[in-house]
Amino acid sequence: MKECLRELANQEIELAYEYLQLASKVGAQNAYPGFASLFTKLSDDDSSRGHELVKYIALRKLSINSLIKKEGIKNHVHAFRETGVVKYLETAREFNKKILQAVETCHEDSNDASAQDYLESHLLDHHIEVGKLLEDLLNRIKTGSDADNALITYMVDEELLNTYGDRRKDVFA
Repeated sequence: MKECLRELANQEIELAYEYLQLASKVGAQNAYPGFASLFTKLSDDDSSRGHELVKYIALRKLSINSLIKKEGIKNHVHAFRETGVVKYLETAREFNKKILQAVETCHEDSNDASAQDYLESHLLDHHIEVGKLLEDLLNRIKTGSDADNALITYMVDEELLNTYGDRRKDVFA
């Protein structure tokens, strides 16, 4: 169980890093501050969940040799040839699916009711909600014709900007 929890903590921190890279790309290359704010918020959430999981591991007095992998955090976003909100949302959805599957596997393999409860209440529900959000955004953007996609993307970006605020202000404050 402890190795599974350690791996989940690593994956949460890696996912936070990936979301931050997506925020940087979508904010800089495409100038969509709403999507950048969404990815920044998701990064903050997963970073926080990773740290909370490490605290849970410590409170349970589980002994782990190392928390961070020797090879460090892999960069999956840097090699994108395509730039576009749809590609970034699909990438985020795939990252989220991967960690959701890891949470489910850890939950199933654990014989500890406390660990299962923690995984359900802190990680499983969160990643299900994130998956629904990303899928909803993708469906909304893809429903229009190619001519309408730019307008739909702009409108969704404005909605996200109103929902999550302009996170760029946090950097320059």
